[in-house]
Amino acid sequence: MKKLFRHFLTAFLFVGILASCETSDPLIQEAQKNIFTQNYDSALAILDRSIQANPNNGVPHYYKAMTYAEQARTIQPVSDRKDNYRNFRESILTARETFDAMEETPSEAESVTPLVMQTWGFEHNASIEYVNDDSVRQSVPNPLEISVAHLENAVIINPDSVLSWSILAQVAGLAEDYETAIEAQKQTMSLKNPPDSDDYLRLGVYQRNTGNVEGALETLETGVEQHPDSVALVQNLADVYMAAGQREKSIATIQELIEREPENAQYRLALGTQLLQATTEISEEITANYDMVYDLDRERRDNPEDPEAITASIDSLLALNQELGDNMDRLSDRAQEELSKVIELRPEDPKAYEYLAISYQNKAAALYEERNFTTDNEAANELNEQAKAELQKAMENYEKAVELDPDNSQYWQSLSRIYVQLDMQEKAEEAMEKAGM
Repeated sequence: MKKLFRHFLTAFLFVGILASCETSDPLIQEAQKNIFTQNYDSALAILDRSIQANPNNGVPHYYKAMTYAEQARTIQPVSDRKDNYRNFRESILTARETFDAMEETPSEAESVTPLVMQTWGFEHNASIEYVNDDSVRQSVPNPLEISVAHLENAVIINPDSVLSWSILAQVAGLAEDYETAIEAQKQTMSLKNPPDSDDYLRLGVYQRNTGNVEGALETLETGVEQHPDSVALVQNLADVYMAAGQREKSIATIQELIEREPENAQYRLALGTQLLQATTEISEEITANYDMVYDLDRERRDNPEDPEAITASIDSLLALNQELGDNMDRLSDRAQEELSKVIELRPEDPKAYEYLAISYQNKAAALYEERNFTTDNEAANELNEQAKAELQKAMENYEKAVELDPDNSQYWQSLSRIYVQLDMQEKAEEAMEKAGM
């Protein structure tokens, strides 16, 4: 019924435009009849004859635009209407220019803008229905694609419509058509003066989703310069810095947010998470270096004739690991400080306890790796005790996390591993059962 009413309303408006444009030109009259009876090819042929007969008259160009618009509505799929609308745009612009140059302005000149807006509105409004109207959305398997097609038609008809470009970007983003979203968002921003913070945010997100991290950085950095008070822009910029491997910039960016609002637990959780990710990466690098040390040590035992070069490589890796370990300790302390502050501000947040536990786990793993490559038994025993102490802290935080979120199997699984490492077999079995292992 809605669809029928929309077609009826469209026809009513079309008849209204024709009625307001009386003409004595027999070619125009014949073209009007053919448009009304949907003989569009005949109407176009007649209008071309009229243009040839009087090239300085804007009226036939106006009716060519109307013909292309009316014909477009009959074309399926929606995406195949683009050529018609390009022809519409060309014809309506020519009509407007020709009307402006005519000594006597015909009545059709007053209908140029209404025709554009009616044609644009037909496509633009149809796109919205495929996003917002449940019955329309469920009537087709690909509603977002159809909505995008309608919007692409709308911006051909009226390329100055900021609204259509902006919605096109958002709907294409929902459809994960990020290339289309990027181009539409850029067009939106070029038409605005100046773009708002959400515009920069959307473009940055779309660029990142295509893997264009550098483009996202440039967009978000510009956005923050233009809108320094936008928390969402700053948060996303920090995330993209981390994705680009620019850890220090990411951390510094979040610290700026904390300076603005020191009691914001979410900002501190974000900073703690970034620091934790950094320590995890360093922990993995330390482990990889110790694996190389193990392989080199075996190679040295198998080739005792020339051990100096191998020994030098081992010493270099061990020295590097010492440096990495010191850096990890520094970042771990900062992460633990931020996560402890989150717990102070938001004591019922299981994620904060989980991340704090992971931080202690990383430290324990590094200590165990160092112990395994220590030849001094006393030092090895001391490192072993230090590692167990870190695991004890990890256990306490995981226990708090499962207390707050007892149905989280990942927490129970991590806790079971801690219990195994601390030789708490009975507790480990209980945790494994709750984890579904």
